[in-house]
Amino acid sequence: MIRRLAALLAVAFVGACGGDDGDDGDQRFRIPVTIETAAMPLVFQAELADSASERQRGLMGRTSMGLDQGMLFLFEDEAERAFWMKDTLIPLDMIFIRADRTILGIVDDAEPETTLRRSVPGESQFVLEINGGIARSSGIEPGQLVTFTATVPAG
Repeated sequence: MIRRLAALLAVAFVGACGGDDGDDGDQRFRIPVTIETAAMPLVFQAELADSASERQRGLMGRTSMGLDQGMLFLFEDEAERAFWMKDTLIPLDMIFIRADRTILGIVDDAEPETTLRRSVPGESQFVLEINGGIARSSGIEPGQLVTFTATVPAG
């Protein structure tokens, strides 16, 4: 319980302070993505991956990412989704989100630099990637509401 509370406070504090840009070296455009957990809302500053090339590149090559940062993958419609981490260097949690913006399921702490396909059963329209281990330690679970403002890409 103490570890979970510490993780929640760390994410909330980093979010309030603007976070760490990691080592990607630039100021990428990010939008707030809020997850309504049982304990408190968690806000992540997410880069958008809304084109085929951006979704394919994802977080490849990054060696770190701020605690309150992530990447939000936007798709045209709901479908079965699967991700792999071949050239991704940091462990990630993958949060699969339905069109109604509720969490379908989570892949926890995906191992980097592998070609293993990771997915959850069911259809999702969005996927939020955050640092590995944060979902579990912060109480992020299926069924929780996710809010953000972003335009869904046209087919």
